[in-house]
Amino acid sequence: MKNKLLTLLFLLVISIQSKGFNPVQQDSIPYFKNSRNILNPGLGKEVFSSKNLIIFGGLLGGAFLIDEWANDRIKDNQSSFGGKYTDFFNEFGEKKIIAPSIVATWAIGTIIKDERLSNTALNSAKALATGAILTEGIKIIAGRSRPDQMQGNMHFDAFGGNTNNTKSFPSGHSFVAWSVFTPFAEEYSKWIYVIPASVSLARMYRSRHWFSDVVLGGGIGYFAGLYFHKRKNQRVLFSGNGIVIKF
Repeated sequence: MKNKLLTLLFLLVISIQSKGFNPVQQDSIPYFKNSRNILNPGLGKEVFSSKNLIIFGGLLGGAFLIDEWANDRIKDNQSSFGGKYTDFFNEFGEKKIIAPSIVATWAIGTIIKDERLSNTALNSAKALATGAILTEGIKIIAGRSRPDQMQGNMHFDAFGGNTNNTKSFPSGHSFVAWSVFTPFAEEYSKWIYVIPASVSLARMYRSRHWFSDVVLGGGIGYFAGLYFHKRKNQRVLFSGNGIVIKF
């Protein structure tokens, strides 16, 4: 199953990049002495703006309020199709599959000289690596029980996240999927967001996460992916010596 999924992901990425998209247009940024602030407009403030954080905080708070309700509704609406659908998409949140897939995608883009593809894969890898530490840290600190442990949605044990059953908050699978696929969705097609959304649904469908778990995990992944996608053409200018470092 995992090998088939890996192959499918390769074919998906290759088919996306081969449909005649125009190459990425690099920003043309002139050199101005002592103009560091002009050329580096504070991307972090744009992505992590007060508006975005307030909206996300409201969504997370609302998710906590309906955790139990959402869990009950999903349990009451299980089906054969739903099981197969979520079983399939659950794999797109597996680090052991997605991490090497991203490396392979970057390698493919490099080999075929598709800078757009290789850069997008690199941005996905950066988002995945950056947010992984935060996600795992919150899991350990929160020590939240998973829905299938029947402890209720507010069962937290501070610094008790030392077993898999007490690492519910946030969802690691949701984080992985949103961090990896957000740069691709922003670069190629918003339809790609169906993949991480389906991963989040799969984690709830399997009673492995509460709604608030997937909201926080998905949010961390989304903001990380969006940040690295948007900063792809950023340049930092060191005034006085004419050196421009792009990263």
